Amino acid sequence: MIWGEIKGSGASPYRTVADLAGPASKCTCPSRKFPCKHGLGLMLADAAAPVAAAEPPDWVAAWAKGRESRATAAETKAREPQKPVEEKAQAKRRQAREERVAAALDELELWLRDLMRRGLAAARSEPYAYWDRIAGRLVDGQAPGLARRVRALPGLAAAAPAAGAARREEGLALGIGRLALLIQAFRRLNALAPEQAASVRAAIGYPVTAEEIAARPDHTDDWAVLAHAVEEEDRITARSLWLVGRRTGALAQVVDYGAPGSPLPPVPAVGQDFCGALAFQPGEPPLRAVFREGRAAPSPSGFLPGRVSVGQALDGFAAVLARSPWTEVWPLRLDNVRFGHLPGEAAEAPAVGIGDATGCLALRANPHLPALVAVAAGGPVDLFGTYDGFGLSPLALVTEGRLYAVPAQDPRPVLMRAA
Repeated sequence: MIWGEIKGSGASPYRTVADLAGPASKCTCPSRKFPCKHGLGLMLADAAAPVAAAEPPDWVAAWAKGRESRATAAETKAREPQKPVEEKAQAKRRQAREERVAAALDELELWLRDLMRRGLAAARSEPYAYWDRIAGRLVDGQAPGLARRVRALPGLAAAAPAAGAARREEGLALGIGRLALLIQAFRRLNALAPEQAASVRAAIGYPVTAEEIAARPDHTDDWAVLAHAVEEEDRITARSLWLVGRRTGALAQVVDYGAPGSPLPPVPAVGQDFCGALAFQPGEPPLRAVFREGRAAPSPSGFLPGRVSVGQALDGFAAVLARSPWTEVWPLRLDNVRFGHLPGEAAEAPAVGIGDATGCLALRANPHLPALVAVAAGGPVDLFGTYDGFGLSPLALVTEGRLYAVPAQDPRPVLMRAA
């Protein structure tokens, strides 16, 4: 146990204590990061020159005693026999949620009918509070997935390529149509295949239980880590890790969530391989996965398994929509494509796109796009990104046997390179 007082921006010094056996630390500073910079500094100072031994002051002894008490309580709880599952109470809770979700969907359907009756032009002029109000009702009705989609509606029109009002409203109409389709699909869950019904429930916001994940089969491969993507979702940090199996060519998305400022669990770095098993969550088509047994290892080479032409990728995206029409984005792996300018349909400046002899795709605006174009240097590359039907968001490219990935959180146009 080490401790100290550190002069910070406050009137009084911060009291910092760390348990090197944990490691764990606590500080009186207002930082929301754990460990904070004072705790890290204290441990680094001790590593450089161990501090002198002394009797701990009261505030250090109180913290240590609290840690011991919590550890003892956790150990005692772990030894206690598990309580039997109350199946009747569990079924009652499930039924109550189903009723709340059904009522929320009825309200959403009425709201959508009123929205379409007024017309998309009127909807585009509504303030954000108009959309947030019904989204809050969906959260209360335990349908958080639908609430997130509703909150995204006002941005769909702006996110569509600048090609006239008709094209911009197409994005909004598409989002509304997916919501209406999910409502109808939820009411017909019994008529759907189990995996397709699972994808409907996931889109609405039903969680996948640990028991369901434990029952899923293992998918063992050498999974090449293509990219990390981090974004904020309703005050929650979401990190997507994109992987592809070197032998099977299967794609997988591992998602971790955390509060802003809190650390996310460690994962293999871009350019490494995860040699082991993944378990795919229920859904059609399968994409979301969790790590099982395995280890991170150096990547033998930078290449993109399962890459296809632009035309084949668009056909694959259409096939995904046929199986799961409420899909918002889908990963694409493109083979031997080049960057170029796409002529605009209006007076706007030409957009940057990617293409080959079979077709071309518009690229989403991204601060890292100039760096990707520079790495390509006018030559053909293999590209990985996510596609929403309007534009492709590039996440990584492969050229001359090297993988270049867009940094997950760095706003500067700098690329991460992995051999």
